Amino acid sequence: MQALIVFAHPRKESFTHALVAEIDHALQQKGYKVVIGDLYQLNFDPILKAEDTIHIENGEFVRSADSFPADVQVEMDYITASDLLFYVFPSWWNRMPAMMKGYVDRVFQHGFAYSFTSDELKRLFSQRQAIFFTPTGQPQALDGEDTPITSAMKAVTSGWMFNSSGTKVLDHIFYGQVPYQSSDDLAKYLADARKRILAIEPMHEIL
Repeated sequence: MQALIVFAHPRKESFTHALVAEIDHALQQKGYKVVIGDLYQLNFDPILKAEDTIHIENGEFVRSADSFPADVQVEMDYITASDLLFYVFPSWWNRMPAMMKGYVDRVFQHGFAYSFTSDELKRLFSQRQAIFFTPTGQPQALDGEDTPITSAMKAVTSGWMFNSSGTKVLDHIFYGQVPYQSSDDLAKYLADARKRILAIEPMHEIL
């Protein structure tokens, strides 16, 4: 089994980096081969070029480029080789960082992550599970319910990225007020993430 962790944060001292390390450790404990995509370390180009966008000609979706860019194809291959997908990013201005958004723009392309003309991609992606983690500086509801901001963020990220692919999104977890938490409280967040990872059941055990 393989798990892919894609994350975006430029500071190695960040809680996001610590969270990724905890997720990685828990996954390895469960026996997963783990691939980590640190978009900043990769110097991933987040800019979608004109030739890679889709447009309509004669009523059909077309792309000027005949193939996906090499760096994008690498990321696509990691996704198709993985059973479990993790996306970890902080909330900046109530959105994912530009680096992560650019990754989604370039990697989750028509013809790979979704299609208007074929159900083949759904058969490919429906064999996968995904989970999202978002540290944020904002407080979270004490009863575990979504706040208006987290609800909106879910709608446009975890609720949308796999909207037409059939991938099962397990959860989108928000850890609030991270910059203001004590080391002990942050350790509790990490322990919570670890507990969630260890509880995930592989797809072949669910079917």
